[in-house]
Amino acid sequence: MVIGQGISALIRNVFLIIFIIIISFSFGQEIDSTNIKTPKKAALWSILPGGGQIYNGKYLKAGIIITLESLAIWQSIENGQNYKIDKSNDAFLTDRNKFAWWAFFVHVYGILDAIVDRHLEPFDPIMESELSIEEIHMDKEILPNGE
Repeated sequence: MVIGQGISALIRNVFLIIFIIIISFSFGQEIDSTNIKTPKKAALWSILPGGGQIYNGKYLKAGIIITLESLAIWQSIENGQNYKIDKSNDAFLTDRNKFAWWAFFVHVYGILDAIVDRHLEPFDPIMESELSIEEIHMDKEILPNGE
């Protein structure tokens, strides 16, 4: 199967390129206070699978999205090639379309997740901090009935 070997080599090369990109983002980066991350930039980085998550510093999410989208595209291509060989089996065509839709939905999810994550980033320190007892009592005094 020459076609199968070509696809596996292509997938291996794609994963190698993605791995190199992820590594290049995680090392040697200095923090610059003038470099403000925005949801618009996250959306633009999301054109690449997992790019918005890498931009936001969510490397595990990026890896999951890259893996899921790559697998869906690979299965779509594989089923499309199998359908070209055996046109009498409609299951290959159905599976090709199903995996193409999955790749599309995973990509759209990655874009939306990157935008929302960038919008909600300022709330991370607030959510991680603990409330003191004084703050809780102060909130009670603000209520009209003091309850």
